[in-house]
Amino acid sequence: MMLGILSQIILIILLTMVAIVSGANSIVLILIVSALLGVMVYHSFFEEQNVYLTVSEIALMLAFCVVSSNFTGFLILFFLKDIKIPFRMGLGMAAFWCISLWSEHNRSLAFHILLSLVLFLMFVVFAFAEIMTRRILERKQQERKKIVLANISEMHEKRLNEQLVMQNRISERNARLVERENISRNIHNSVGHSITAAIMTLDAADMLYEVKPDEARKKMNDANERIRGSLESIRRAVRVLDEENKTLFVRDLKAELGTIASEFMMDTSIEIYCNFHDMEDEVVMPHDYVVFLTSVLQELLTNGVKHGNATEFLVVLFGDSAHVSLKISDNGRSDFNDQNYAQRIEHGFGLKKIVSYVEKVGGCARFKNEQGFQAIIELPIVF
Repeated sequence: MMLGILSQIILIILLTMVAIVSGANSIVLILIVSALLGVMVYHSFFEEQNVYLTVSEIALMLAFCVVSSNFTGFLILFFLKDIKIPFRMGLGMAAFWCISLWSEHNRSLAFHILLSLVLFLMFVVFAFAEIMTRRILERKQQERKKIVLANISEMHEKRLNEQLVMQNRISERNARLVERENISRNIHNSVGHSITAAIMTLDAADMLYEVKPDEARKKMNDANERIRGSLESIRRAVRVLDEENKTLFVRDLKAELGTIASEFMMDTSIEIYCNFHDMEDEVVMPHDYVVFLTSVLQELLTNGVKHGNATEFLVVLFGDSAHVSLKISDNGRSDFNDQNYAQRIEHGFGLKKIVSYVEKVGGCARFKNEQGFQAIIELPIVF
């Protein structure tokens, strides 16, 4: 816009100089041009679409045409920016014929036609220059707009990439946290119970050492084996994550649960009754379920003896091809109730881990205390 108004001012000044050289009244012409330039600059800078400004410009330009003594002065009508090019040219040609015939009636018609043709060609040159200038400016504006849009797109893409990087980092961190949680749960459930059983066996050996040294030595050997097995449990817990995609049969779960119950009874002389008949042996389940349910049995057996002084347990496995459930009951004394349920789950490391895993796989964990502590763990079998 600035370039357009400057070019118009320069051309009007040139037309004024031509008119003055041609013998026009310089003082009157300069006054008209000054007023015209003032209106045009105001109109251009403030971009007001005002009828009065347009009428003022036309009146001053027509006055310029009357005072000008050269036919080129009619080109000034071309600078009416609010009027389309054909109408500007028509207005200029009409003004030329009216003023020329009135002021120079002694001239021949051929002379007026010749001047009008020259004037028309000059109008065409002006029009061509304006159209080309406008296209160049529009092209530059479009290129500038493309650059701005490209920069905005680049910034947006960069922001999206940063968000993706951040999301990947968060996902990786969450994956590490889940992995750490799984390892800590498996180590706690496996190693903790093995060491607890070994300690209980050593305590029993200490009591028998003076009375039955052979039996005490046997229990110490059993405890030694248990501690050695703890190291293998740690290794197995770490390897579990690499075996998550493997599957096992329910018969494998039954064998693991039976082994844990037998060893626990051997170590503690506590009665454990198992009922695994309500689920088919050939049902397939994720390998992780077997590891988790065996750790649940270890956790609840130890808790029942340690915190509830339980002397009997009932372990029931049931379900079908769509879900598996493990029910563990004891005859211990526990203050677990509906009022302190949430607090006990939150502050109990083992129970909290059980609930966390069950919720993660879409299962259900229920705990209650009715003539002994009871836990029911239900897991959906999905792959």
